[in-house]
Amino acid sequence: MTCTTVMNNIIEERYELCICLARIANERDIKNKEKWELGEETQEKLDLFTIPNHIKRMFGDFLKTPLYTEIKILDGHTDGVSCMTFHENKLYSGNYDKTIRVCNTETYEQIANLRGHTGEVYCLTLNENKLYSGSGDNTIRVWNTDTHEIVAVLEGHTRYVSCMTIHENKLYSGSGSGDDSIHVWNTDTHEIVAVLEHPSWVNCLTIHKNKLYSGSWDETIRIWNTETYEEIAILIGHTGSVQCITIHENKLYAGCWDTISIWNTETYEQIGCFGRHSGTVNCLTHYENKLVSAGGKDNTIWIWNTETYKEIATLEGHTGSVKCLTIHENKLYSGGWDETIRVWKI
Repeated sequence: MTCTTVMNNIIEERYELCICLARIANERDIKNKEKWELGEETQEKLDLFTIPNHIKRMFGDFLKTPLYTEIKILDGHTDGVSCMTFHENKLYSGNYDKTIRVCNTETYEQIANLRGHTGEVYCLTLNENKLYSGSGDNTIRVWNTDTHEIVAVLEGHTRYVSCMTIHENKLYSGSGSGDDSIHVWNTDTHEIVAVLEHPSWVNCLTIHKNKLYSGSWDETIRIWNTETYEEIAILIGHTGSVQCITIHENKLYAGCWDTISIWNTETYEQIGCFGRHSGTVNCLTHYENKLVSAGGKDNTIWIWNTETYKEIATLEGHTGSVKCLTIHENKLYSGGWDETIRVWKI
C-alpha cells in the first residue's frame, strides 16, 4: 500500500465519519427514549459540540494521521538537499548550493542559512554544540550550534569530503577519488590523529562497538579498530559500490546498486540480500524493527521489516532522487534532488 493511496482515501473516510456521528447520535436518542419509557437510567447524552471529548474517546484512533503520511514539505532550497542532521529543536540540511539551512522542527521556519563553503555540502554530523560539515571544497567546517559562527576549518583532504561520523572525541571523515582515505581528527584540538588508506574513494562511514565501518566505490566494506586503526576485516560480495550503511542490533545493512546486503557484525558473514529499487540505494536509516531505504530512479522511499525483510510501505511524493534520510521524534525526514525536504509520519 502506498502513501498516495492512503491520502486519497482520507477525505472520503472522514466524510463517512460525519455520517457515522449522525447515526450514533440518532441511535443514542432512540435508546434513551426506550430506557426512559421503561423507567431505566438513560445513557449520557452525546453532544459533540459541548462535550468534544466524546470524539476523542470514540474516534481518537481514527482521527490520527495515518502512518507513512506526508505531513509537511519544506521548500525554498535553491538546489538539491544532500544531507541532514538534528540538534535539539533544529534541523540542519546541507545543500548542493554550498549552504546549510537551519530550521525549527516545530514551526518549520528557517532560523539561519550558514554560508562559508565554496563547494557543495555533502555531509553533516554533530558533537555536543558543534556542527561539522564536509564539502566539495575539500574542507570540514566546524560551526557553533548556538551562534552559527564558524569555529574552525579542518584542512587535510585533497578531494571532496563525502562522509563523516563521530565516536568519543574523534571525528572520522572519508574522501573522494584521488584522496581515497579516512582522516581521524581530535574534536578538541581539531588536529589529525591518523590517516587510514583506502584502495578507492570512501562513500559512507559508521561506528559500532568500537569498530569503524567504511563503504567504498570498490564494492567493499572495510572494518577498522578505532583504538589501533588496524584493518580487521573486508566484506566482499556487494552488487556495486557501497553507497550507504547502517547498523541495527547485530546486523549491518549496506545499500548498493538496487539491492541491500545484510551482514552479521559478529561473524562478518553475509546473511542475505533484498531490495526493489530501480537504481542505486542512496541512503538508509532504521527505527525499531524497521529499515528505511531510498534512492533509485523511481524517487521512492521503502519501509522494510527487519525480521522478515518484507516491504511494509512505499512512500511516494519526491519528484527527484532521494539523497538523505533521518528520523526525529517519530517523524521521517527525506531530502532530495527536487530541492525539498519532506516530513512523514512513522
